[in-house]
Amino acid sequence: MPRFAHIFEAAADTLNAYYQAVAEVNIESLMGLWIDEEFVTCICADGSHLHGLDNIRAGLAAQLQATPVSIEPLDIRVYDSLGTVVYAIAEAHRPANPAATPSMVFTTYVMVHERGEWRIAHIHASAMPNETATQFAAKMRHGQGPLH
Repeated sequence: MPRFAHIFEAAADTLNAYYQAVAEVNIESLMGLWIDEEFVTCICADGSHLHGLDNIRAGLAAQLQATPVSIEPLDIRVYDSLGTVVYAIAEAHRPANPAATPSMVFTTYVMVHERGEWRIAHIHASAMPNETATQFAAKMRHGQGPLH
C-alpha cells in the first residue's frame, strides 16, 4: 500500500527552516518563509510590534544582528486544521555567546497553506516570567515534561 505524506508535516519543515535562518542570521531566507501579504505581523519577545513585510524585515534584521540567537524548542503543541497550523512552543533563545544565559520565551506561530507551501502569517513571542521559567526548567530536569 502506498504511503502518503501528511500535509501538516510540511508546516514543521517551515518552522525548522525559520529556526535555521534565525541561527544563521539569514534575513533573505527568513523573509522567504512569510506569506506574501501585508497583513503579516510579528510581536517580538521584547514587546515590539512589527506589521507588514518591510517592517518585519527591518525589525528582525536589527534584532538578530544586535543579538544573534539560536532557538531551541522545548515543548511544542500543534493545532491544525485545513489550511492553518498553529504552533504554541516554549523555547530557549540561546545567545551566540555561550557564557550568556538563554532567554525563555513562549512563542506562537500561525502558518497558512498558500499555493502548495506553508508560510508564516503571524508570530507572537512573549518573554517567560522568571518564576515560570524556573518551574519549567525544574520540571524538564526531573523528566516530568514542561506542562504537567
